[in-house]
Order: sequence, then C-alpha cells, then structure tokens
Amino acid sequence: MHLIDFHFDFETRSRLDLKQVGTVRYATDPSTEATLLTWCFGRTGSIKAWRYGEPIPQEIIDVALHPEKYRFNAFNMSFDYLIWTVPFARLIPGLKRPAIDNIEDTMALTCHARLGASLGSAAIMMNLPFNKDKDGRRIMLKQCKPNAKGEFAKLTEEEWKKFEYYGIVDTKILRDVYYSLPNLPAPERWAFEWTFKRNLRGIKIDSDLVTEMNDIIEVEMPKLINEFDMLVGGKVKINSPKCKDYFQQYYPWIQNMQADTVRDMLASDIQVHPSVRRAIEIKDLAGSTSLAKVKCAVSQSYSSRIYGVLSYHYAHTKRWAGRGIQIQNFPRVDDKKADKLDFDMDVVNLTSTVKAMRPTLKDPLGFVKNLLRRIWIPDDGMLFYCGDFSRVEPCVLYWLLDLGDIPPKWYEEMAAEIYNVHVSEIKKDSEERTVGKSANLGCGYGMGWEKFKADTLKKTGIVLSDDMAKQVVSAYRRKNKRIVEFWREIEHAFRRAVNGEPTALCNGKIHVVPLEHPFKGVKIRLPSGSYLYYHNARITIEEYDEKTVIIENGKHVVVTNRRSREVLSYMTDEGGFTGWSKLYGGLLTEHVTSATARDILVPAMWRLENAGFDVLNVVHDEIWAQAGEGREAEFKSLMCVNPSWCNMKIDADLKCGVRYLK
Repeated sequence: MHLIDFHFDFETRSRLDLKQVGTVRYATDPSTEATLLTWCFGRTGSIKAWRYGEPIPQEIIDVALHPEKYRFNAFNMSFDYLIWTVPFARLIPGLKRPAIDNIEDTMALTCHARLGASLGSAAIMMNLPFNKDKDGRRIMLKQCKPNAKGEFAKLTEEEWKKFEYYGIVDTKILRDVYYSLPNLPAPERWAFEWTFKRNLRGIKIDSDLVTEMNDIIEVEMPKLINEFDMLVGGKVKINSPKCKDYFQQYYPWIQNMQADTVRDMLASDIQVHPSVRRAIEIKDLAGSTSLAKVKCAVSQSYSSRIYGVLSYHYAHTKRWAGRGIQIQNFPRVDDKKADKLDFDMDVVNLTSTVKAMRPTLKDPLGFVKNLLRRIWIPDDGMLFYCGDFSRVEPCVLYWLLDLGDIPPKWYEEMAAEIYNVHVSEIKKDSEERTVGKSANLGCGYGMGWEKFKADTLKKTGIVLSDDMAKQVVSAYRRKNKRIVEFWREIEHAFRRAVNGEPTALCNGKIHVVPLEHPFKGVKIRLPSGSYLYYHNARITIEEYDEKTVIIENGKHVVVTNRRSREVLSYMTDEGGFTGWSKLYGGLLTEHVTSATARDILVPAMWRLENAGFDVLNVVHDEIWAQAGEGREAEFKSLMCVNPSWCNMKIDADLKCGVRYLK
C-alpha cells in the first residue's frame, strides 16, 4: 500500500519543565497541551497551521482515525509521537496510534548522515536558504511555561502569526531535509526502531532505594556546604563565580571551576594546605553529576520507570548518547570509599540494608555514589542480564592492524614496559597493573600526557606526577609502534581524500574516499560496509606560538616564535553548535575503531531480541537485557558471534542478578 507522507511539528505548553521531568512525564501530565500544530502532505503540499482553541481540521482527523494510510515524519519523533498520542489525542476521540513501521524521524536521518541533531544545524550543514525563525522562537518560549502567577501568556494576534510562521518554517525545513537524504540502511533502521520503542517503554528503577538515597543527600549536603564555608573562612560561597578567584591564589593556571578543572587541581603536583585541598574535594563532591543523577531519577521517574534515556546515532562514532539522567556515564563502584559495600547488593530489598547502615556511614555522599548503579532493576519475574564486550575496542584495533589476539597478560606487559621490570613482578591488584591497564585502554588514540594524567585520576583515583604521565605515554608509543604508524597512515589518507584521492588501509578493511554527493567532504568505509561522514572536510593553515627555553647570560629565558602548520578540520554540530572541529590521526583511529565495535554490538542486540531477551539498554560496550532465569550461557554465546565481515576473537563478561551489578 502506498503511504502518504505526513510531516508534522508540535509546539506545547505545560506546568512541568520538560528538561526536568523528561518526555513521558511531560506528555502525560494533565496540564500539557498542544498549542500549535503545523503540517503538510508529500513533497509539495501546502504547509498549514492549527492553533490552540480552533476546531480540528478534517484532514487531521482523517490522519488520526486512519493512521495506516500515512507515513508519519517529524524531527525528534519521540516527542511529537507522545504529544500526538496523549495530549492531542484528548481532542480527537478514537485517535489511533501509528505503527512503528509507518514512522520516520528526520533527526535519525541527519544524525546517521552526521548533519546535526537539530533542524537549525541541518539547515546550516545542508546550505538551505533559510533557518529557524528567532522572533518566533522567542514567542514559543514565552507561551510554553506559566508565569510567576501560574498563568500562561495570552498571545496577541500579531504574536500568533509570528508563532505560526515559526512552526511553518520548521516544517518546511523538516520536509526539505527529509527528501534530501536516503533512508536508513536495514541494520540502522532496526537500531532506530529499537531505540524508539525502548525510550517509550522505559527501564524500571528501585523507587524505594532512590528515595532513600535522595534523603541522604538532602541531609548530608548542607553539612558539606557548611564545612566548605568554614574551610574558606566565609570568603566565598561554594557555587559562586568568585570561587575561581579564591582558588587562583593556589592554582594560578585555572580558568574556571568546572568539574574537569577541579579534578585537574586535585591531580596537580602543587602542594597546598590540607584545608585548601579538603575545600577542593568538597567542591568536587558538591558539583558531582553523580549526585545530581539521584535528583534526576526522582524528577523523571513515572510509575517506577525512567523513559527516554537514549539518543540514536548521536556520537560521530555512531554510538548512542544519553538523555535526561545520562545513563551512559554512571560512575563505577569505587572500592576505595570509606564505607565498604560488605553486603550482597544482589538483593530485592536493598533499601532496608541501606537504612540499617546509615548511622555508621563515614562518607554518606560517597556511599550514595557507589549505590547509584544499583537503582536499575528488571520487571517483575525477570532477571537482569548485563554483558560487557571484553576489551572490544583494543581487539578491533589489533584485528584491523593484523596484530593477532590481545595477549593474556596485556596489562601486565604494558606495566612492565612502563616501570622497566619483568612482567612477573606486576601483581594482579597492584597500582602498576592499573596504570598499565589505563595506558592500554586510553593511549591507543594519541592521548597526550596531560589528558592521560587527568583521565587516570578520574577513572582510577591514582594521582600521577607529570613526569610519570609522560613516561607512561612514551612507553605506550614505544611498545606499540604499529598503532602509532597507523595514526599517521589514516591522517595521510584523509588528506589525500580531501584532495580527491581514495586510499585503502588495513589490507582493504578501511577505505578513505572523497565524499562528493550530496555534500562535499570525506567518508570512511568501515569493514561492515557502513560509513563515517566528514562534511566540508578541509586543510587549512593555522598559526601558533612555539615556546622554547634557552640560556642567556646564565639565565633560563623563554623564547616565543610564531609558527604555522596544516590543520585538518570538518564541519559538525558537536556540543549543539555548528562549527569546525579539528582532526588528527589518533582521533580518526578512535572514530574507526569505536564505530567498528558498535557494528559488532548492534547485531548482538538483534540476536538477543530474536532469541526472546528483552534488551533494555546499551552503555558503551555493555548490553542490558532481562529474561527468565537460567539463560546465562545462551546470553553470552549470542553476544560473542562474529559478524560475517570479521573473524576476530570476541569475548564478553556477564553478570546476572535482581539488579544491575556492573
């Protein structure tokens, strides 16, 4: 049956804040209303508008009652689908939900083609002759929330016309972008549909445990802030912009007090008074995104579930990004915390255990951070299965470069190289082995010593000196010369592609070729046959200051020389802003390796779903699922199947229980 394309876009208002409560709670709240609907049919149909309070047009009623005749298309369909099927459905008795097969999401197409995750970015990237209307956006924001008196704004007729024009422009961009891009390939269409359905179904949480964790934060955070005030003598408040000025007297190099800067301060070799260091530790803990996730879980949970946690194909490496609670960056359990988790967390009633421990906790907030991963639970009668591909990205990189399998004592061998000892001297739980592990997992993409030092502190809690961090990076590059060579090879191939010349790498597993249609740039064909896109890729000349130290009249003098170098860059919307991002060999290696690992992950998800496992979530190289008891061996075997295009050794670690245990 030939479907009629129905392109549509909603604007809404509500007493709830969408960013705070998430899409499902927002759409299902009684105060949420559709205030503007703009739509059109097909490639050339006129774009029309319906505003709140007007009768529903007959053609919209037909779409609502006979969705099987139409292909529904919106930008960020998860939102518009919920508005269509919940608040807007109240206005049309008998409205039927469209089938998933009849749904398109132009945002999925633009993310897959790396043209941006917003309509504005897509319009810029595609050189369309129009962009989002700023005046209409101002009116949209004005009408969407109640004022201090709890009243919604009443728009004038002139404002309504500008508001409607705003929606019409969005719908025109939506339609033009949709017809400029090809459909998703079959594997990607499956991944998109899985994401769409999972976001609507949500993941169950232990609401009692979340409530208890939030109560601990409510009690302990004021105590922590009072301690900070005493340590700094009341000279600055913990969340004040003046914090930077206060701590700059101890750390002159800091430019802000963002989380990464605070962690860099804690990792610094600068010796400060214990009270200053404690104040920085408190600043780090008080600004912890991990503790903020507990608040987010409280505000976004609906019927003991959290919805809309994933964004399809959001990263350049084709991987999912987190939404709302940001499930992708939950902290791992830190065994070095003051309060040991000396009880079995794989219990149904974990809340009672936590309540009993509260009076004896030495670090209550650190304890809450350690509990955070335990809030996720399966549906009633199910068991939680979590499989994590073992070192899959290094395995992919080794496979691409024909280096064989990862050695059994890979971490120990790297540590032995770093510390110049025999591998037999590296003990299993030693700091040396941990540093070796961090080097192997972190340095394969050209990471410099400063970033490695900060990354090691963040992930392991180990504070490395500057000299030690330099030694680690040098040792990695010395031991892995073939990987370092590949950084140069893929960067050279990218330069050739910018100039119109294709290159095959890794014995034909990777192809770096010019991208001429529909947009000029470079594309990289991965072993699976999928592509990475780099639009408007270019080579430019960048000037920079090169500083050297010379001895003059017996003194060390810093001499600055102005230099120039070639820089690779491409147009992207990283961070939500359309602009130019730089490229280098290590980053290109990361893109290729991570995207290839993702091409192993998606078929594994498909196999699990086909076998009756309910896949709940993906976090990096982990797959969460739920099913009945006794299927551990089956789960692991389904994960560890090689796709037809590769023959690498794939392994996975598996944990099962009544809650998430990784």
